Amino acid sequence: NKDYEKLAIFGDIRGRRGAELLVLSAVETKVPGYLDKIKDDVMNRDRGKDETGTWGTDTLTFQDDELSYALGKQGTTRKKLERSSGAVVQYIGHQAFFSGTKEVRRKAKEYMKWLFDQLEGPVHVDTDNRDDCTLVDIPSDCVGYITGARRATLGFMEEEWGV
Repeated sequence: NKDYEKLAIFGDIRGRRGAELLVLSAVETKVPGYLDKIKDDVMNRDRGKDETGTWGTDTLTFQDDELSYALGKQGTTRKKLERSSGAVVQYIGHQAFFSGTKEVRRKAKEYMKWLFDQLEGPVHVDTDNRDDCTLVDIPSDCVGYITGARRATLGFMEEEWGV
């Protein structure tokens, strides 16, 4: 078929899915609506084909303003969600795709929920019995120093350590 060319992506399941979704995000920018034609194939590709048997993909649909907030400046929020959860997180059109094991997809969607909840006010997270959280007591007079101007210092630390 002259309308399409095949792109072969090699590597582990997570790497292949990350590359596939990034490519599809670029394609959707050039050919809006393309994802709708192939979404079922994309969603079902590699389902259950990991060591846990829970590999899959979940989606959320966003409005325009939500999408830009979830993406963050230069994609920093998306990348942070991806690093901290362990899931592949990519936006294609107005849809967020979360790929990975059931556990990392759950974390990514939970972190995304907290991201939007904080727009409404302070967010309380029950940190008891979590294996993805460390609480550190910071003296009140050091908080500004640790976070930095417009949260820049804390953001740098998060980026350096992948959280």
